[in-house]
Amino acid sequence: MKLKGQVSRYILSVSVLFFLFPILSFDSPGNYPFKSVDDLYKIQNKFRSPEKDLPDWTRMDPEKDGYEGTRTLAFYEYIKTLSPEPVSSDVIVAVIDSGFDIDHPDLKDNVWNNMAEVNGTLGVDDDNNGYVDDLHGWNFLGNAKYLPYEFTREYFRLKRLSTPKSDPYFKKVTEEYEDKMDEVSATYKGLSETLSDVEAAEDILRKNNITTDPKKLQGMSMNLPEGKIGDAASIILGVYLLFGMEKDDLVKVTDEYEIKNNVLFDSVDVHELIGDDPLKLDETNYGNNDVTEKSEEHGTHTSGTIASRKTGHAPFAKLMFLKAVPNEGDERDKDIGNAIRYAVDNGASIINMSAGKYYSPDPEYVVDAIKYAEEKGVLFVVSAGNEGEDIKETVNYPRKYLIENGEKKYFNNMIVVGANSWMKKWNKEKDPENKNAKFDLLAPFSNYSDQVIDVFAPGVQINSTVPGGKYKMIDGTSMAAPSVAGIAAVLKAYYPGITASQMKEAILSSVRKYDGLSVKVNGVKTKELFSKLSRSGGVIDMINAFKKAGELVNASN
Repeated sequence: MKLKGQVSRYILSVSVLFFLFPILSFDSPGNYPFKSVDDLYKIQNKFRSPEKDLPDWTRMDPEKDGYEGTRTLAFYEYIKTLSPEPVSSDVIVAVIDSGFDIDHPDLKDNVWNNMAEVNGTLGVDDDNNGYVDDLHGWNFLGNAKYLPYEFTREYFRLKRLSTPKSDPYFKKVTEEYEDKMDEVSATYKGLSETLSDVEAAEDILRKNNITTDPKKLQGMSMNLPEGKIGDAASIILGVYLLFGMEKDDLVKVTDEYEIKNNVLFDSVDVHELIGDDPLKLDETNYGNNDVTEKSEEHGTHTSGTIASRKTGHAPFAKLMFLKAVPNEGDERDKDIGNAIRYAVDNGASIINMSAGKYYSPDPEYVVDAIKYAEEKGVLFVVSAGNEGEDIKETVNYPRKYLIENGEKKYFNNMIVVGANSWMKKWNKEKDPENKNAKFDLLAPFSNYSDQVIDVFAPGVQINSTVPGGKYKMIDGTSMAAPSVAGIAAVLKAYYPGITASQMKEAILSSVRKYDGLSVKVNGVKTKELFSKLSRSGGVIDMINAFKKAGELVNASN
């Protein structure tokens, strides 16, 4: 009879998970809980069996291969037909992210080496750039892996200043803090209870010499006796069939949420964690030179899409690694601004930042750094975010525009990237496991806007490098942005004199158009024209961008 009560509690726990479960992989700003149940597919895809995985479609050709990729593979065949065949020059891409597996066999030859430091004296700033022993980039977080959300930091900052509760900004921050803390806490509680139920169910099955493998239970569940044994099998199968998770998966996710619950809403002074001067934004040499991260996938995955030998668009590019985004929580404005300036001052031509947030105490410091990159001719590529919303009136950071004479002015050197799927229209043949939640060309999680988002790039089930010499398919606009950065690196390599604004123009003016194509949009009852969801109205195309870049460069000579 006790188990019957556990079954009821299990149903309640699963209900909590169903409505509150956020995206499991870090993909800021998508690390907030999802607002739509449609995005439950993220959970399912994280633990799907690989039996029916998609091909590595990101760089494929729609006409030749049937997948709405970037035509990068076709591009490398195309340039072989040119006479003389173009030769690429050196190009450096800076990646601002959460840390990197620089020993990955598919990335190790692409690691940028700061030769003055590599050949210099240990403990000495040999190149006088303000950073000691910055061999491959810099870690602006020091030993800190996790930081609270920015609204958490703002909440406690305002409390320390004794800000009146009636203050509008404080009210907004407080509401955000309390709502998100409740959501994460409830999700963690639901996971913990479900894990306890699964463990108890496994114990019952083992005592009766019955398998706990959900795949095997599927074939025998109807023949199991009613009562404790049948209920135990139902609990294990329920978790597996709803979320695609086995017990080990559930343990992993519960551990992740324990971290979230403990750190994202903490009042800790982050300056003490990192060891920097809270009064000096333009500080250098805080943090350390260790850019490696073997326990978190995000930075290694984005880097692989840019330049890995097997999955990258620009496999000849060198990657400058800048660790400025925590494994959990929000990045700081100080670290992002300083990382951008580091990249510019140390030779990067393109910067990729697959991260963002919705609160920013020092937004102008980052804006000034992007302007500095613009002045120096460096392209800045940034992900659009994963709330599945029109962000025309929503400010997410880094801010995507300047305010001049009371009007918005968008950066000439910034490309904001949304995510597309591999098919124009959803169909079961192309998506037998419903990995795209019955959405069409627009990824269900991708933000969109005909004023803010510049272009779409592949961002659903993107195969790339992860720590330990492995590869994995991950979703997110974080996975879309590096495709654009990688293609920009190709343009810079073959046209060394191309400017940042020309790279942007070449990419945006040569997109693959889908005239008349209406697609499903998250939260919208009727389908919308795909051409109205971004400024360019299309998906990035490597061959088209290369041809357009040539026209622009030749016209300017």
